[in-house]
Amino acid sequence: MRLLPLFCLAMLEVTPETFITYKVLEVFPRGRRVAITCHSPQARPPITYSLWGSQGTEVAKKVVKTGDPASFSINITLKSRPDLLTYSCKAASPWGEHSASTKLQMYWELWTKPVSQLQATFTLLDRGSGPSVEISCRAPSGSPPITYSLVGKDGSVHMQQRPSYGQPADFSFALPNTSTWLQCQAENDLSVQSSPFKLVPPGQPPQGAIAALAGSLTSIAAVTSWLLGRALWTRL
Repeated sequence: MRLLPLFCLAMLEVTPETFITYKVLEVFPRGRRVAITCHSPQARPPITYSLWGSQGTEVAKKVVKTGDPASFSINITLKSRPDLLTYSCKAASPWGEHSASTKLQMYWELWTKPVSQLQATFTLLDRGSGPSVEISCRAPSGSPPITYSLVGKDGSVHMQQRPSYGQPADFSFALPNTSTWLQCQAENDLSVQSSPFKLVPPGQPPQGAIAALAGSLTSIAAVTSWLLGRALWTRL
């Protein structure tokens, strides 16, 4: 019976979490109008939400008498340092419940930089499941989000990814039946950059060439071309 009061006391001492999110409302040449939302779903109302900027500056405050989140609409402009565009929420209730959110970094939302320094690595593999190719694409410079695509010479998009900022896009697939030219393309809202085209060799020699190898000079030439193509590709 003594465990029950201790259990209830532990439940009362649980600190409610506070979450911070944002949504862009309007876009300006060097600024944004955003709605920053603060929410502490476990806290008991009324809840006083306060929005804090960098260097401990209180930006706004709002009292919510229900369990709904508090939304703050503010204008932000590009600063020289990322830490000057950092926001966080604090929640407090008359019952002694206090909590703070993690920091929200708004610098990336305003950073306008074209894609550059695109790097593309093609790796030919020959595993038990059959020959395949792995292609890694990464643009270390450029404002997010960055979309990476594998594009053929005819302009067709074979595969596409949008990884987290700073992470590469990794593509992997079995070698096609026929050789094909592919390039990596990185694109954001400002620019597009493409890597040089590279010839991806076929995964199998031309159909029927090996069966007729002994009696056809054409087949011999086809198989030789296929083998040399794979050997030269790995050296490029």
